[in-house]
Amino acid sequence: MENGVLFLGTGGDSIVVGKQIRASGGIVLELDGNQFLLDPGPGCLARARQAEVSIRDTIAVLVSHAHTNHSSELNAVLEAMTVSGLDRTGVVVCSKKVADGDDKEFPVIKNRSKEFVERMLVMGPGAKIGINNITIRTTKTQHYDSEGIGFIFETPKYSVGYVPDTEFTDEIADQYKGCGMLILNCKYPRDMKEPGHLNSDDVVKFLKRAEPKFAVLTHFGVKMLEANPMYEVRDIQRDSKVEVIAAKDGLFINPTSFSSRMRQATLEPFNE
Repeated sequence: MENGVLFLGTGGDSIVVGKQIRASGGIVLELDGNQFLLDPGPGCLARARQAEVSIRDTIAVLVSHAHTNHSSELNAVLEAMTVSGLDRTGVVVCSKKVADGDDKEFPVIKNRSKEFVERMLVMGPGAKIGINNITIRTTKTQHYDSEGIGFIFETPKYSVGYVPDTEFTDEIADQYKGCGMLILNCKYPRDMKEPGHLNSDDVVKFLKRAEPKFAVLTHFGVKMLEANPMYEVRDIQRDSKVEVIAAKDGLFINPTSFSSRMRQATLEPFNE
């Protein structure tokens, strides 16, 4: 895969994901020759195959939090990435709940899967790691999974921020100042609000604080799809003065030029 960001899925609630109205495979980032996989949700391996992405090329899998839409195929991805541990390689970067569970939930990652990779990095917000020539910073979120984290990928020439499921606060938005490209999970349109998630009004406030050069919205709920993300993005762009697009399954973006192209031919939705 060439340098850029590929959306394997853009679905964001149980209805959209359950019916696969939009896919839910996560996001692939190819940054200066390093392939990262973000939030491998339901269908990740199938969507990667459709998009002709080799999971074996992945050097790190990053999981923002323990909810199904973001982590359900983590173990399957690690099996594919390492050939069931025969080629022990790669890194997992995740929140504590993904790795260890809590008093109510089992860990997402199996003990067997932990042995497949070279390193397991369990991180909270405010941490920094280096993988090859890429610096990755973790960010704070405010969500039902209280241990969730976001990510900022910094290369020598540009940076890409990923805002997973979270509410808006000035503090959370300020973490992403300086990002050239910002990916935001926006589940709801303007007239809907739920704790732990962004709606279109929240995105406007977020972009005004973070001031990225370019933003992409993804992780749409059924009400967002009914409102039409393209219409929502038009208003967000007008109000925030930031260039914004709504992702579709198979959208590919080069973050150095912010050019985009669609791959709908290889990521057609499954029949309901």
